[in-house]
Amino acid sequence: MNFAKLIASCRSRKETQAYKVFAPTEDDVRRLGEIGREVLQHLPPEAGACALMSAVYAARLQSVGLAPAYVAAGSLLVQGQRVFGDGRPFDGAKAFSESNTDWDGHAWVMFGPYVADVSIFRTAYSSHAPRLLAAHMREEFGNGRGLLVVRWSDAPKSGLHYSPQYVLTESQVSGLVRGAAAHFSSPS
Repeated sequence: MNFAKLIASCRSRKETQAYKVFAPTEDDVRRLGEIGREVLQHLPPEAGACALMSAVYAARLQSVGLAPAYVAAGSLLVQGQRVFGDGRPFDGAKAFSESNTDWDGHAWVMFGPYVADVSIFRTAYSSHAPRLLAAHMREEFGNGRGLLVVRWSDAPKSGLHYSPQYVLTESQVSGLVRGAAAHFSSPS
């Protein structure tokens, strides 16, 4: 999978080039983790909010100068079995430009060669988690975890395969951030 091609399909040439040449430093990766933990502290636990949480995370990263950070959407396989998404192409422009409860994929942040998944543990630890995901995440990582940061190429070593199929546009990320503010502040 060529993530730069996905970026090029919905972002500018400048943004695509920025991704291609971006090489995060150790300090960048440390700050990536700090910001992820900060986002988790401010968002109440909720399973299935991967797009909202990832948008908030990406926006926060950009606001502190940790760019380029992109929200990727696609499929997630655990131990070779599909848990979220079906691997088929989908209309990301439509799926993320309107309220869509039918989309069954997964969203996460791509930060250079890193997957930064701010929602995976919340979903895995919830009572609504797919059985395979819940068992795998507990066995592989234990309980009480919040943020997963791993090189995209190394994720399969821990039984996870992130398959990006779409990169959200800036306006889609902004819309999700506004939606997250409304969603997480309204009483359930």
